[in-house]
Amino acid sequence: MNIEKRLSFFLYAIFILLSIIIGMIYIYKNIKKETNNKQIIYFFLMYLSFAIICGKMYTVLAYGKDNILTAGLSSYGGLFGVVLAAIVFEKIVPTSNSIIKYTILSLPLVYGISKIGCSIVGCCGGIPYTGILKIKYIYGLNIWQFPIQIIESVISLIIFFICEKNKDNKNINYIVLILVSITKFILDFFRYDHINILITKNQIFSMIIFLVTISLYLLKKIKKIEII
Repeated sequence: MNIEKRLSFFLYAIFILLSIIIGMIYIYKNIKKETNNKQIIYFFLMYLSFAIICGKMYTVLAYGKDNILTAGLSSYGGLFGVVLAAIVFEKIVPTSNSIIKYTILSLPLVYGISKIGCSIVGCCGGIPYTGILKIKYIYGLNIWQFPIQIIESVISLIIFFICEKNKDNKNINYIVLILVSITKFILDFFRYDHINILITKNQIFSMIIFLVTISLYLLKKIKKIEII
């Protein structure tokens, strides 16, 4: 592996790690007043564990990998993992749903930063494209491609900042998940993996998230049962 490739993968790892750290800082900043440090440490241990396990499981199930230990870490699966960790932890240590709320609010922030790393190494590349902002990756397919990772990053960060400004909305959890799932569903049409495929596994997962979120919202409104 030459020095340029090593540097690319190093920067990729840095952005993935940075996205997780920034997401955890954001959560900590917003829950520290009503959650003691010991509880926060336990939660972040669950946060990391669930993110890694679910991220790898998603890769195994979605891409047919046969070894979870060597499977790559899917950012989409990881996001599902941290939400699951927040829901489980909230049931064990009730905190007025603040951990769930701020974990969900952090999703587009974490995803947006992690996609910068993807753009550096060229993974999750876009469809063949020769228009404005076209990009050719050093270690990619040696063709001009749609800059899907940067587009995903920008839109995700916009979603985060808009939702952060409206975080007092009592339905903000549902709003974030709906926006993230719809955005992911639409943008997946511009990924290289979508060529010759009617609908991708990412899009199926996005639809599931959307439908589950709507169901949970209706459950809250009709049955007065709040899960997220």
